Amino acid sequence: MPVKRLKELCRLNGIELKEEHYGKLEKFKELLKKWGRRINLTSLLEDKEIEEKHLFDSLLGLKAFKEAGIEVEGAPICDVGSGGGFPGVPLAVVLESSPITLVEPRKKRCVFLEEVKRQLGLKNTKVECRRIEEVDGNFKLLTMRAVEDPEDAVKITEHLLDKGATLCIYRGKESFKGELPGYRVKEITIEPEGVNFTRRFLFIQKD
Repeated sequence: MPVKRLKELCRLNGIELKEEHYGKLEKFKELLKKWGRRINLTSLLEDKEIEEKHLFDSLLGLKAFKEAGIEVEGAPICDVGSGGGFPGVPLAVVLESSPITLVEPRKKRCVFLEEVKRQLGLKNTKVECRRIEEVDGNFKLLTMRAVEDPEDAVKITEHLLDKGATLCIYRGKESFKGELPGYRVKEITIEPEGVNFTRRFLFIQKD
């Protein structure tokens, strides 16, 4: 089943993908459905749900990065706590020239991510099976999804933010009301066409 719903949403929202990108994302969706029943990757296993709430949602970051003035083409990106590969894998598929590191401490999920990398032929992607606190590197952008507390996110990525990385947290519709002393925080809201959810992106940089 081709990713028809994803194509429609990308078209509606001005996200341009090549046909081969859709092919890889289709393969990723099938792997998610197959593995998702064996290991607890995601509770969303229907085609429409995966395409809207995982694949399309991950790609919405491309709009937010642009609005935040962050040039991601060719830039090293680290997906923190990648889990089932969101938003890291869809971004890796589209940003072919960007070296992308998927960081995930849980062994079974790392095995899944390695399989995804192999089957999708993601030559720009590396899987690090450890906690983010143990990862070193010069990244331009760190991505995180499903984060309860931005303060905790900053705490565990501080060593990378100190080196100039920007942290981008994919959040729900609630606006961030807290403060992060020593950091610049910018919130970007995207209300995509064709779906009934709002995404807020929190961009955090060392002051």
